Parts: sequence; C-alpha cells; structure tokens
Amino acid sequence: MGKFNNLRSKLADDLEIPNDAFSDNFDLRMHGNKKVIIENHSGITVYENDQVGIKTIESNILIKGSKFKIEEINNYNVIIRGNIEEIIFSKKE
Repeated sequence: MGKFNNLRSKLADDLEIPNDAFSDNFDLRMHGNKKVIIENHSGITVYENDQVGIKTIESNILIKGSKFKIEEINNYNVIIRGNIEEIIFSKKE
C-alpha cells in the first residue's frame, strides 16, 4: 500500500494538483456558517431545504440548518450555501 501512496503523491506533484485529489479522504472547508465546500465527495444522499447529505468514501456527512442551495457540484467538489447550524459525521459500515 505504501508504494501506491507514493505513486499518488508523485502523480499529484507531476500534475501540479493537490495531493488530496488522489486521496480517499475528503476535505471540508467552511466560510462562516453560510457556506461549506466538500472536496472528494461520492454524491448527494439528501437534498432538502433544511438538510443536505453528502457521502464520501469513508463516511457520511449530514449538514443541518435552513435555506440550503447547492451552488456548485461536479465530480470532485460540492459547494453548499445556506444557514448552517450543525454538521454530523457518521462512519460507513
């Protein structure tokens, strides 16, 4: 497994992209309590006015609050705007 991780790291360096782009880990960033950016997601499980569910390789993320809107979504990023009150992480079984 170590050789594979070294290959990922070298490839990311050669392509001049973040190392996380080839990782199974997700990256979550918040801008206050109004915007959340999740990188390396596997899709949306719930999309409602008061909650958004995002799945990643290793866990599920549930964002609770109000007035949610998906600002952007692609194969790598999802950006959610709204009034964020709570973020719950749960391990996949």
